[in-house]
Amino acid sequence: MLSSSGVLCVKRFDSVHTCGAAVRTSRNPRAGSDLVSTVVADRERDKPLTRPTDVVFDLKNEYGLDISYRVAWLGVEKARGEVYGDHATSFDQLRWYSNSVMQKNPNSYINLEFDQKTGSFVRHFISFRACIDGLNHCRPMLFLDGTFLKGRFKGNLLAAAAKDANQGLFPVAFAIVDSENSANWEWFLRNLKEVVGGGRTLTFISDRHVGLLHSMPIIFPSAHHAYCLLHLQINLRDRMKYVNASYKIGLMRKLRECAYAPTVTCFNEKLEVLKKANPAVIEDFMKYLHPKHWSNAYFRGQRYREMCSNAAESFNNWVSEARHLPIMRLIDMIRGQIMEQMSERRVKCSKWAGVISPKMEKKLAAACNDSRAWCVSQANDDVYEVHSHPSMLVDVGKQTCSCFQRQINGFPCSHAVVAFRNSGRNIYGAIDSAFCIDTFRATYSGTIYPIPIVGRPLFNPAECLIAPPIGPNGREFHPMGR
Repeated sequence: MLSSSGVLCVKRFDSVHTCGAAVRTSRNPRAGSDLVSTVVADRERDKPLTRPTDVVFDLKNEYGLDISYRVAWLGVEKARGEVYGDHATSFDQLRWYSNSVMQKNPNSYINLEFDQKTGSFVRHFISFRACIDGLNHCRPMLFLDGTFLKGRFKGNLLAAAAKDANQGLFPVAFAIVDSENSANWEWFLRNLKEVVGGGRTLTFISDRHVGLLHSMPIIFPSAHHAYCLLHLQINLRDRMKYVNASYKIGLMRKLRECAYAPTVTCFNEKLEVLKKANPAVIEDFMKYLHPKHWSNAYFRGQRYREMCSNAAESFNNWVSEARHLPIMRLIDMIRGQIMEQMSERRVKCSKWAGVISPKMEKKLAAACNDSRAWCVSQANDDVYEVHSHPSMLVDVGKQTCSCFQRQINGFPCSHAVVAFRNSGRNIYGAIDSAFCIDTFRATYSGTIYPIPIVGRPLFNPAECLIAPPIGPNGREFHPMGR
């Protein structure tokens, strides 16, 4: 250091290191999990699904460090613990979180269960008030499904979702349970009943889990239970081993034609074709599969042409990153995603004009184009004959069509559109209010308020009431066999 100017001047440089640094390899303790945790902590905040294999590659590529998968895994786990909190202590923090939700979002519904003797977590159900209110403006139809959790203690996420007026996913309720079994589905449905109320006749669409088959008629006796067509097709495919793929696809297509058949007569014709293709397999497959749960011809509820439980599966994909987090952060991350979605759609619909939502307006325009060349004959003020191929009878007063698509879909078919056009009546008056823009706005009029983590009290082992779940061997789960 030059005293006159205060400038540091290097007069000699020795390139030989004496600080003890060495080449770091997987056998060198200097490249341990603490170092990995420090390096990947910022990355974990931006990308919760950071994989140990990516860390091994990146540390080698960027720093020339050779580390084992185990070291990378431990480092990622430590980083997640620093960023999101420890998996084990997160269960007890559900007490604070549940109280905070009820304070910030009054009249939400939460049910937290834990074993009073062992203190072990059992299950947790949550539905935010804004979701409960929004459901009243969605179609009376709920999609049910479950998915695996991928955090340290595993478990399953059960969810119920609806669709809004623009056919967008609308989460209603979800729960964390130890497994997707009959007892947990029954518990989920009993809690869900507290949320949805009994003012409307509901239609449920599910993958036909045995727990739902047993519990649905008991808990929702007046509801209609529709089976997911995609799962039925997969179940049929899996019954046929040692059969070539094209043959399986052909049978699945024939089953689909049966499901979409609009009348009983048409259904029976399609079913005969399906049975002739493979009598033994189809007879066994249909033994306990009543068509009232999967065929349009026999289904007595309103499913709005929703043949699959795609909304629930979309919800599972939507929360895929959250499934890796500690339970409290998992729930809060899902809350944050629902909160942001509701806010974004509330802003989006403020710019819409017209009567029905944009997606349904496009469907209506497509129906108008399809019917543009058809001629119409009038029988009386309400009844019209549409000369399509074949011709159809439309009653604009009763809002029915002999093609049955109007009744099945809950939305005007091409025949109904051209009949309304010739009658001089407003076609929008024949559209279910569930597809209207005003309904969409009402769906997202509520607000889910944030839960500031800054107010969370520090974990105190002496005050801990809820411990992690107990494993099948009667002991607490531990990662990597520790």
